[in-house]
Amino acid sequence: MKQGKRRLRVGRILVLTLLVAGIWFGGKWAMEEWGLFDSRIAVALDAGHGGNDPGAEGIIVETQLTETTVRYLEDYFRQDENYRVILCRDYGEGKDINGRWRLANRKGADLLLCVHGNSSEDPSARGFEAYPPPPDRKYHAEALSFAKLLAGEISQTGIPLRGDGGVRYAYYQGNEKILTDSPDPELESLPSFGMVDYPDCPAVLAEQCFLTNQEDVSLLGTEEGCRKAALCYYRAVCAYFGTEPLF
Repeated sequence: MKQGKRRLRVGRILVLTLLVAGIWFGGKWAMEEWGLFDSRIAVALDAGHGGNDPGAEGIIVETQLTETTVRYLEDYFRQDENYRVILCRDYGEGKDINGRWRLANRKGADLLLCVHGNSSEDPSARGFEAYPPPPDRKYHAEALSFAKLLAGEISQTGIPLRGDGGVRYAYYQGNEKILTDSPDPELESLPSFGMVDYPDCPAVLAEQCFLTNQEDVSLLGTEEGCRKAALCYYRAVCAYFGTEPLF
């Protein structure tokens, strides 16, 4: 009889232990997957291109710039307890645009920054550009505010700003990409970059510098240049959310 009661007690303890473990692991998974129970600001970072798609090629290759910059930027945010980082793709991984913004949405991003590098057949073309969604989109005002902060920070590196103080707009008409220095009401019905149109949060695509211009690459395309750009991006995010930057 006593042995039966002891077995029953042990069984209950085992069930309770498994239940507690299940709740703990489930909560940990929910926090990592969706950011539940996590009060930190979630910043999604997208290193443009990747995998079998190297992006534009000039003095350097685009993924060399995007991944180096995002690695530094991720490290800055990992050290700041105000933020959690969402990587829209792993380093070296190839992923389509839809997979990237959907991952950011699923994990509860509060802000998304997509990093790219520019190119031109004209080697004298240079400068920084930030692309928020056009005015008719839900998060236009917030994204425009963030784009201006990005441009303000990055201008301190000495790189020129293109468009309206570093801000431009993109539209797609079929396969044709149309870039403008200000919103065009006649083009508002057209899609923009997928990485700024579809996230459930303010999103900006940054063209960090021209990979085909030596001055630009020297400023923001080298290892040190990418680190400087990442620091500018980090400070712009802190300014946007009103937190004190660590660096």
